[in-house]
Amino acid sequence: MSKRPETSPIYTQIIRWLFYLLFFVTPLILWPYTSEVFEFNKMLFVYLMTILIGATWLTKSFVNHRFEFVRTKLDLPILLFLVSQIISTIISINPHTSLWGYYSRFHGGLMSTVSYVLLYYAFVTHFHGEKKALGRVLIAILSSAAVISFYGVLEHFGIDKNIWVQDVQNRVFSTLGQPNWLSAFLVALLPLSLYQAVNANTVDKKYLHLGLSLLFLITIVFTKSQSGLGATAVILLLFFIITSVQKGKSWLILGLIPITILLFIFAGSKINQTLNSLNKINPFYSDTLTIITEENKTRVGGSDSMAIRRVVWEGAIKLGLSHPLFGTGVETFGYSYYQVRPASHNLTSETDFLYNKAHNEYLNFFANSGFVGLGTYLFLTGSILYLFLNKKTKHGDLRLPLLLGFISILITNYFGFSVVNIGLFFFLFPAIYLSSLDAGEDKSIELRFDTILGVSIVVIGAIWLLINLNKSWRGDIAYNLGRNSYEESKKALELNPHEPIYYAQYGYLNALIAVQIIAPQIEKQIPATASAELKQKAESYINSFISEAISNSERAVSMNPHNLNILKTKAKTELTLAELYPQYNQEAVKTLTKITEISPTDSSNYFNLGVLYLSLGQNNEAKTAFQTALDLKPDYQSATNYLEQLSQPVLK
Repeated sequence: MSKRPETSPIYTQIIRWLFYLLFFVTPLILWPYTSEVFEFNKMLFVYLMTILIGATWLTKSFVNHRFEFVRTKLDLPILLFLVSQIISTIISINPHTSLWGYYSRFHGGLMSTVSYVLLYYAFVTHFHGEKKALGRVLIAILSSAAVISFYGVLEHFGIDKNIWVQDVQNRVFSTLGQPNWLSAFLVALLPLSLYQAVNANTVDKKYLHLGLSLLFLITIVFTKSQSGLGATAVILLLFFIITSVQKGKSWLILGLIPITILLFIFAGSKINQTLNSLNKINPFYSDTLTIITEENKTRVGGSDSMAIRRVVWEGAIKLGLSHPLFGTGVETFGYSYYQVRPASHNLTSETDFLYNKAHNEYLNFFANSGFVGLGTYLFLTGSILYLFLNKKTKHGDLRLPLLLGFISILITNYFGFSVVNIGLFFFLFPAIYLSSLDAGEDKSIELRFDTILGVSIVVIGAIWLLINLNKSWRGDIAYNLGRNSYEESKKALELNPHEPIYYAQYGYLNALIAVQIIAPQIEKQIPATASAELKQKAESYINSFISEAISNSERAVSMNPHNLNILKTKAKTELTLAELYPQYNQEAVKTLTKITEISPTDSSNYFNLGVLYLSLGQNNEAKTAFQTALDLKPDYQSATNYLEQLSQPVLK
């Protein structure tokens, strides 16, 4: 591709340095005071970098009076995929969630996809054919991974064991937040460090990258991630075979035989356990209910992760088939899954967990975006693979490590779901490769626009976006602190009035204040002989909080009627108010009934409804609810106990 003479090089340099920061900082960033420590902050940082890169790119365009970009072989697949996500968002059961992502996951919403696409085109436009700049990108990526891995090893030896609720010594997650996410991140980069070691032109570089590869491997082992370890085995095998053939030393493949034997000698039981676990997702092995039931007979501790996946995948497939074209909406799995949730989920150790992902990226797209979303995603994936494998292309040095890294993403995504760092790699690995080939077509659109006016609009727009981004971050911190603070919860709403869960939390806090603080104070400080005016003021004061509790709870539900957590918070609010005014018990009954309609196979919902009916003396209704809970979960001992209690004769 012939390159246009560089104009305004300072803007290009700024964009490149912003990408270096993006690759280095994103995996490292976390903040302990947000509601989600890891992914939320990483996603907002990606948005921050996207805004800055996009603003710099547009500023450069207005200065040069032309918008320059590079067209690539992935344009059509990216466009089709993006259009499918846009349509799915528009017709979503909750467009707000589809736009921004499920709250607590954040990545995966339409805006994150738009950011990755913009970053893809910004990268290929400003890095194509720039070998030194691409080298710095790889240094930034591997340096960040080295820091993360080193900390992961320290985690294994207890450096922060007293900070986290999780047993981080047993399964490390470093700055990624979850062992599977850490292993997926490192497996994707392992081929890069191995390739650098094999092809290093100095002994120092060879040992440096060998050491780095070993550090990655050790950290992956310390994650104890089945998907990560499996992907590592596949990638190492492919790398070893391909490198041996490329180097003309095919006989080295024989070295795999003793390595395999040693693995089975020293880790045979673990390998056998993993294979048995993987067999549980084999559709020809047995039916889901039998697998769960048989496992429960001997299970100690949690259910097998693959058995749980089998249950969730079954629900995801059913959900996709019930909304075949565009699904229920981007990132709405956490709402719609519960309509089709298999009853066998009640028999697992994670029966009370809220699943907002299908734990399989492909089924996640199928459930959320239907056949169209899944089809365009697979088309994009296939196009990226073809980019690496096309024999007609004159491939470059980075072909093997980036291809294997991309394949590792496809493997780990099969057993889990994409997170921020993996989302970046999915779009930017092919961007890095295309830039290394200098493949693409320069395009230029003339801008007949006043430079000062154009730049001013860009700057004002960027500042507005950054201010709102900051408000979202501060709003989340206030929401997190607001779990125990009325003022912080109110502040969260002021900073970000678009999140329904903020209203639900604020409503519940108003109910707690009315019942647990104000009511006792009124009872203590205002005697029965007080004037009618004083009593009226007191009643008006407490009613203002009750009114806020109800109105905010109802507003949260109206903004997102599909969110089970919001409905459960509304029920808690009503039950709290019922301590003062018993009529709110009937409102709680309605809310809990609505929950059973949205999630008809969750046994705990019927159990909770039964407990409430029992407290209200509605024994027949309670008995029906407990029996339904027991039908859905035959080993539900608490439901059994209540049914036995209700079947006993009433003493007169």
